Amino acid sequence: MAKAVLAGMLVLGLAACTGGAAKVARDGVPPEQLLGGGTRVSATIQDSLSSRTNKTGDTLHAIVSGDVKGPHGGVVIPAGSSATLTIALLEPGSDQVNPEGRLSLVVSSVTVNGEQYPVSADLDPVPHHLQVRTASTDRDPGGRSVRRDVVVSAGTPIVFALTNSLKVSAR
Repeated sequence: MAKAVLAGMLVLGLAACTGGAAKVARDGVPPEQLLGGGTRVSATIQDSLSSRTNKTGDTLHAIVSGDVKGPHGGVVIPAGSSATLTIALLEPGSDQVNPEGRLSLVVSSVTVNGEQYPVSADLDPVPHHLQVRTASTDRDPGGRSVRRDVVVSAGTPIVFALTNSLKVSAR
């Protein structure tokens, strides 16, 4: 009977060890997680911007819309993580030179679990609209010039693709 009890304890011990090992393998949480170049991230811009009030170099914040999973299915960038964008180019439209204005944003970092990671990414075209306003010209006080301010509203969805891999520390 002692052999039967010992054998039962051995089986239970092995089952406990195997179950724990299986859980670690199932979770697949290595000390670092990697997203490859080309991984697409959806986010929502939190700040509005306008060529009337913003300038090149200003930063905007966005919130990641959904979990971004790595190649093994684990979440690397959780929904709700923040992304920082920098205005690379922002010019209003004008009658003569550039009626549609110009806008270029750069994704500069992503913050995951409180840790900020610099990123390099290609940003899909950002939806924006023009806000038309008129102003007197310096040369002709009675004359009017039309400016078309480039405007991006808070809540605008964006998508960017990582151009380089991103290594994120696990929690």
